[in-house]
Amino acid sequence: MIKSFRQGTRVLIWIGLGLALSAAASVSLEHWQSGRVMPLDTVRFDGELGRLQEAELRDAVAGTLDGGFLGIDVALIRRSVEALAWVDTATVRRVWPDALQITIAEQKPVAQWGEQALINAAGQVFQPRQRPTGLPQLGGPSGSAERVLSRYREFRSMLAAEGLEPVRLVLDERRAWTVTLANGGVIQLGREAVSARLARMLAAWPQITNSQQGVLALADLRYPNGFSLRWQDKD
Repeated sequence: MIKSFRQGTRVLIWIGLGLALSAAASVSLEHWQSGRVMPLDTVRFDGELGRLQEAELRDAVAGTLDGGFLGIDVALIRRSVEALAWVDTATVRRVWPDALQITIAEQKPVAQWGEQALINAAGQVFQPRQRPTGLPQLGGPSGSAERVLSRYREFRSMLAAEGLEPVRLVLDERRAWTVTLANGGVIQLGREAVSARLARMLAAWPQITNSQQGVLALADLRYPNGFSLRWQDKD
């Protein structure tokens, strides 16, 4: 009887110790996860910050820094920073023992897209609150930005050989292409064989300009075997 009682007592003691250790572990884990064991002390931003304000970046990550040095969600922080219009990519890494480094690659616009947006070299559209001026203007149906940019580069290279500069390219809803030149001239390419049509006009361009000293107003290249030209009034 006494032996049985002692064994029962030992079992109760071990159960009590197990519960105490479990409770201590739970409190310790909660304490660790709250960030009080290894708090995050510093957040550093570097990289390309030409159009970005540090205050804007800090606002973007303000709600993502709970959890301390080890508990923070670096993927969430990266997504929060990349949600800013002028951020192309962000890299987030912990720096021992209490810092976070966020490296920014800024968007580099190559053209304006439509009325409100910009487009980068990869054909990706983004929409910042403020936009730079002096960029080529591109436009087209939704989802066509990469295609329009590719065509713009092609046409720009072809036109540059004859000293012509495209400043606007539009793909309309009927999938017809229209180029506007820096001198105000408009080139209507239509929908089919647009590269061949432009090449045909440019092949004849030296002879045309030798005989015509005016500035192009409109070139309609939508004919099967030729094109028509109209010139700007001299006055």
